[in-house]
Amino acid sequence: MFSPNNNNNEQEIAPETPEMKSVLIRSAPRTMMPAPSQRLQLPKMPTMPQFSKPSSSSSPATTTKYNWELETIPKIPEPYHVGRTRATVSNCEGSEIVSRISECLRQQSLSVTFDENTAVCETPCHTKFIVKIFEDEAQFIVEVQRRTGCSFVCQKHSRAILRAAKGSKAVPVKPRTFTIPASILKKEQEREAKTAEKDDIKNALNLIKQEMDDVKMLGMSAFINITAKNSISVEDSSLDFLPKYISSQPQQDDNKVSKLRQDALTVLANLLTQNSVQAQFVIDNSLLQTLVTDLVHCNPHVAYQAARCMTAICRSCPALKTNIAAFGASTAIDQAYEHGLTRHKLLENEAKLLKLL
Repeated sequence: MFSPNNNNNEQEIAPETPEMKSVLIRSAPRTMMPAPSQRLQLPKMPTMPQFSKPSSSSSPATTTKYNWELETIPKIPEPYHVGRTRATVSNCEGSEIVSRISECLRQQSLSVTFDENTAVCETPCHTKFIVKIFEDEAQFIVEVQRRTGCSFVCQKHSRAILRAAKGSKAVPVKPRTFTIPASILKKEQEREAKTAEKDDIKNALNLIKQEMDDVKMLGMSAFINITAKNSISVEDSSLDFLPKYISSQPQQDDNKVSKLRQDALTVLANLLTQNSVQAQFVIDNSLLQTLVTDLVHCNPHVAYQAARCMTAICRSCPALKTNIAAFGASTAIDQAYEHGLTRHKLLENEAKLLKLL
């Protein structure tokens, strides 16, 4: 059973990653608009951002580390109490252990930043935990500590991380699903299930419309689960909260608003993938350029959800591909793919698929 360590000597979590900024803005090239007979019409083209990687000359004191590079692994402090969620590794170089853990974190598609011997991890459901490595005589100690969020989710990830540290094959963490066999479902039960789904949608939307951020996040989490399973029937007017959150620009220290924005992108990606809303929803709410910009977002979870949205749009409305390219999507997709190769397996796969489309 997972037991978090609340020792006062623990290192604090690294600050939230700053937003990536564009470094060059220029006018968009003229592109061919869809024919008048087509249902979708794009609004007037705004200026096209030029995406670029962060400068390598940035000061190390202000640059967030995305690669775990340890020159030396510190020895375990004398008064430090190691938690029970740990693994002891011997007969192996410390650099090899760090490499194993880094690849495991990428395979699990976590958002990770590094600070000395500590990896600060966050899951898509906003569960945060840290991974620490110490040297203890002729062996190394790898420890996982939950900070916030679901302890069950943290336990699943910590098991994979500790296995990887020992050199065992990392097993992908898959969500558990429980479905009722089709032979059991009768017509009356199916009708009851549809009625229950409508009630669930109504309740989730009511929570999202409340004033308290914690209540909004609870409703958004429920709506993510509902929209991820099947296509749902919902009026576009009931989804006016999505453009509001996706178009927002949260401050660096506004953690709750950033989480709500990420969850709103997840809901939109689910709706587009399940054909619950059409690409016209994105066009009408002027979200297309925002989605392209989010492909190179510093948070890989945000970039992944934006890539899911773009993939669904390209599949459902191929006529928009030319117009999407005018927003600099090709460059953004290439950078998202490189980002995924080093940090986020799901982003790598989605960007690769988007390149093919």
